[in-house]
Amino acid sequence: MFYKPTPTKGAPTTIMKKAITIADDPVFSRTKEMIPNAKIEPNFQETNPSVAWAIERIFQDRKEVLNDKVPIEEPLEIDVNGRTVAILMRMPGMEKELAAGFCLSEGYIRRVQDILLIHHCGLGEPTPALPENTGNESGSRNRVEIRVKEGALVLAKNEEAARLIRSGCGAADISPLAEALPHLSPHFSVEPSVILRLGKTMRNLQRVYHETGGTHSAVVFDASGKPLQVAEDIGRHNAVDKVVGYCALHKIQLEDKILPTSGRASYEMAIKAIHMKIPIIAAISAPTSLALQTAQECRLTIIGYLRRIRMNVYTHPYRLRKN
Repeated sequence: MFYKPTPTKGAPTTIMKKAITIADDPVFSRTKEMIPNAKIEPNFQETNPSVAWAIERIFQDRKEVLNDKVPIEEPLEIDVNGRTVAILMRMPGMEKELAAGFCLSEGYIRRVQDILLIHHCGLGEPTPALPENTGNESGSRNRVEIRVKEGALVLAKNEEAARLIRSGCGAADISPLAEALPHLSPHFSVEPSVILRLGKTMRNLQRVYHETGGTHSAVVFDASGKPLQVAEDIGRHNAVDKVVGYCALHKIQLEDKILPTSGRASYEMAIKAIHMKIPIIAAISAPTSLALQTAQECRLTIIGYLRRIRMNVYTHPYRLRKN
């Protein structure tokens, strides 16, 4: 059951659903051109990812009663060929990108070309941003259905139940250590000055974080430092899946891109980057030892403690060419 705070004055109480045709939706039409034979159904109108919540702000000598904004958290069920592979706790928004990015970066689907259909089931479930009775019959917005080619869904032999992945952490599964992970190309390099600018740029792009202070972000940059896509979520892994899913569905090659993220560079973040062939990831916080061991083996460059004037390069520093 979702909580339902009293709407604040001036806040929207209903969301109008608009019929969207293929011609009206540029994301749909571009994606269909880029993935032959795929049908990526058009996005529903996205809701506000934050909600007002009444709080008391207490100081040493006084207190205030006011409405603060908090990020919305809801489950998202990912169904592939009729089988639920995962239930993610996430912030609403970019559901198809999240589902595609998760399945590709976790190895459930090897190639984006194997995706035949991605369908987000709509806005039907009550959420903090919606009253309980909206008249919406489109089904739960907390479910994405993916159809892939026969034999394209890859499941571990012992994987009998869907994984519940909480928003704060990854999937706590080191089974990919036994897999033959790809080794990344050693040829991409970038100026260190470009990397040092990325943290500030990422912070400036965090719209929901500036409202709530409660989200992580991930941004894909090119070698010049130009941001290509940003994603925010309550979970740092979800933010990464959203942004790489967007790139996969829009045929943006990642072999020559940089992925800064908020939070730490964990083993699972390294695995996601390797699966997506991203050569450099940069974290605001520290990496973990298992992430570094994996990165060293697979030629992934990991940067930690990214700041405006310094950074730590833990693996394969040759990708940062000297001025």
